[in-house]
Amino acid sequence: MLTHDPGVAAVLTLLGLLLLLFVYWQFTFLILGIQNIHRQTRLSFFQLAIATLKKTHRLTPTTIAVLIAYFVLIFPFSSVVFKTSLLAKLTIPDFIVDFIFARWYLGLLVIALYMMGTWLAVRLLPLLPALILSETPPRKAVAKTWRMTRGQTWRTLLAVLLIFIPVAVLTTLLTIGLYLLQSYLDSHWEHWALLGATINLGVLQVVMLLLTVFFTVMLYQLGTSQAETFQLIPNQDLIARVPKRRRNLLFRIGAVGLIALVIGGSSLFYYAYLTGALASQPLTISHRGVDDGNGVQNTIPALQATAKEKPDYVEMDLHETKDHQFVVMHDENLKDLTGVDAKPHQLTLSEMTKLTARENGHTAKVASFDQYLAAAERLHQKLLIEIKTTPEDSPQMMNHFIQLYGQRLLADHDQLHSLDYQVVTTMRKQVPKLKTFFILPYTLVFPETPASGYTLETTTLAMRVIDEAHNRDQKVYAWTVNDSDDMEKVAFMDADGIITDQLGELKTTLYQMNHHPSYADQILQYLTSFSDDAEN
Repeated sequence: MLTHDPGVAAVLTLLGLLLLLFVYWQFTFLILGIQNIHRQTRLSFFQLAIATLKKTHRLTPTTIAVLIAYFVLIFPFSSVVFKTSLLAKLTIPDFIVDFIFARWYLGLLVIALYMMGTWLAVRLLPLLPALILSETPPRKAVAKTWRMTRGQTWRTLLAVLLIFIPVAVLTTLLTIGLYLLQSYLDSHWEHWALLGATINLGVLQVVMLLLTVFFTVMLYQLGTSQAETFQLIPNQDLIARVPKRRRNLLFRIGAVGLIALVIGGSSLFYYAYLTGALASQPLTISHRGVDDGNGVQNTIPALQATAKEKPDYVEMDLHETKDHQFVVMHDENLKDLTGVDAKPHQLTLSEMTKLTARENGHTAKVASFDQYLAAAERLHQKLLIEIKTTPEDSPQMMNHFIQLYGQRLLADHDQLHSLDYQVVTTMRKQVPKLKTFFILPYTLVFPETPASGYTLETTTLAMRVIDEAHNRDQKVYAWTVNDSDDMEKVAFMDADGIITDQLGELKTTLYQMNHHPSYADQILQYLTSFSDDAEN
């Protein structure tokens, strides 16, 4: 396995430390910038950058440990209080969230942890300025922050809400107002609707950006003011003042030109988005062969029902059995679907196919891969096959699979994907013409692999990753996308395929995207689904 390689582990550790360093620099720059504005020290961007780099000496091993613990503790609140483009990459994938909230006791535990994280984030609001701006050792800074903020949490929370609520109300009112205005233009002034939509989207983006900046500055200023009040940092200029300089005419012309360039570029981008020029037509892929619970996952009756909707591919899962055959099954334990507490490698194929699976009010026999593949061929339905692996698999599993099915899958124009890197490399080496994708639940950095493409978890999917894959002639499938807003977002990001449990909704969404939806709805879609990714 890739993750068992010590070299890979070392590289991942180094990347984690580099990420922490850049996060530290980002927070340092923000806090020094706010201090620069508040105390009118008049530092330029480059002077602030140099001052930020000079603070790197504070990043000792102890500080690193404290920062890691700090961000872990306040993670639930970090998207509001400490929202940055770097920390925005650290999200919990949707499939994990779905797994947690499908079990009420885990859901309650997560809610409790989020509440605790929120409380800690509010109480420790002055800690970050203290770690960055003072020369106090990290452990003493933590202890002093904890001691000085005792009994102040509710007051701090009220101050945060007094900043947040007006910003949220203004954002909501502006969004509703411009949405209603655009709806009127769409229905009564069709010739002006596109121009109005471009202007409205631009106004919304600018105002929301200004409100976000205001909220961020006020929040950091609150934390810094508390740090000064509690004597966690000195109440004085932390960077030398710079004499006020008069801006020459060339500087002013350059600034105006830059603003005009940004406005012009943004307008072109909004126009392209609103006219559908940036939207792709991704492949439609049914997750585990079902659509909206129309059968038991990974069974032939569900395949037959779903194939009638003509998806581009049906995604399904394989496990090796005790007698080294292949059964269509996702779970590593059969209990949830069949009631039998056993793993695929503990039963023979004959024993497996005698079992009945139950799900979504349906029942169906567990299928062998031979049976499932033959059914797909009769239906002329292409498959996206996920090869599941476990430590109990036989050493010759992949060679056996390729010998049995390699050329047949190639002739059927089927595709494969797997979480196991060895599966991907073996398939690409032995059957190079068969498209094989590498499944990645997380994409902090772009991988270097021989895969035909990547199946990426939608929560951490980013346009930069898709662009990089396309630059390398690799495809990207998004998994698992079940909400119409997310479907539009992923299509707009130019993903090559969308894996979904809601095939009918996906087809409807893509149809509406390509048949001139209202500009008002497109503006709302942009704000709710795409804006954050564009910022990051």
